Amino acid sequence: MDKTKLYEILYALAAVDGREKVLFGNCAPLAYEAFERSLACDAFPELWFEIPLMGDPWFDLHALTAWESLEPGMAFAPEACGGVPEAFEWFAAQSDSVRQLALSWDVSTGNIDHPAVQLLVRRSDLDATCGFLSAVCRPDAAPAYRAFVEGLPDGWFACYTGVFPARPGHNLRVECVPDTHLREAYASDAGLLGEHLMRVCPKGVNDEAVARCALLAKAPFQIEFQFDVEPDGTAGSTFSASVRFAQPPGGAAWRAFEVDGPAGELMAQVEAWGLADGRWRDMAGTAFAQGVAFGGQSTRLYCYPAFLKLRWRDGKPFDAKAYLIAGTQ
Repeated sequence: MDKTKLYEILYALAAVDGREKVLFGNCAPLAYEAFERSLACDAFPELWFEIPLMGDPWFDLHALTAWESLEPGMAFAPEACGGVPEAFEWFAAQSDSVRQLALSWDVSTGNIDHPAVQLLVRRSDLDATCGFLSAVCRPDAAPAYRAFVEGLPDGWFACYTGVFPARPGHNLRVECVPDTHLREAYASDAGLLGEHLMRVCPKGVNDEAVARCALLAKAPFQIEFQFDVEPDGTAGSTFSASVRFAQPPGGAAWRAFEVDGPAGELMAQVEAWGLADGRWRDMAGTAFAQGVAFGGQSTRLYCYPAFLKLRWRDGKPFDAKAYLIAGTQ
């Protein structure tokens, strides 16, 4: 099926009933162009819409290509893969330790010439991630990545590594997921959570940040932490914590974002902290799973609010964002 047509339908369903004005702003035309530059293969990419929770509405677009949708030796047109065919050639040749390769477009700034590139992995693989950094012309970041990962608490898994060529500085970002045992421990022991966070990010974590992360850890959602890694392998002064609300529609675990449920309670707390306004309530309307058919073909489109992300800089709350995940099934 025509992927650009599917994208148009998907965005229209998410943004209808006034949600474009409230949640998405005027970014749609440039996002469409970014989407057209994210079609590395025949499969429709998984899309993430990154939305601020206060201030002027806008969104950035992330397009994720699954490893299973590629084959070794495939040719990639630069204009269809963010201008980084070498990264996709490398990715297609990997083992199943890798999961997705993401292109992240700063649609809100109007700069879609040099997208960020991120690798998501299923399990720890230092060599694979260092190979990724070489493939995106950042072999200089490999020693920093190794040093950072080797200093993580036991039970933390580095699931994501990204580089941001359009931004100044070192710009190496790593996201970590604590295992189930640690997530349960953090929910009942803020002291342990604080010990681990301050060990990893002493420049950016203080008692207030730990207290808010502890509240996130008590919610019935998976918690993750993201850090900007310096050239010496230490975390910089900016870090984030995020929680994942739901899995994709179709499985037994999926449910729509519920304003009156646990997700809504957490979002209301973020609003009380002064990091969100009332727009988060409109996120519930973006959740759908709907079949579409044209040209003798059919598929199902889906969208759902997936993540809440809070950021701190030098220990001070910086902003809050939500992420919608969308795609085809």
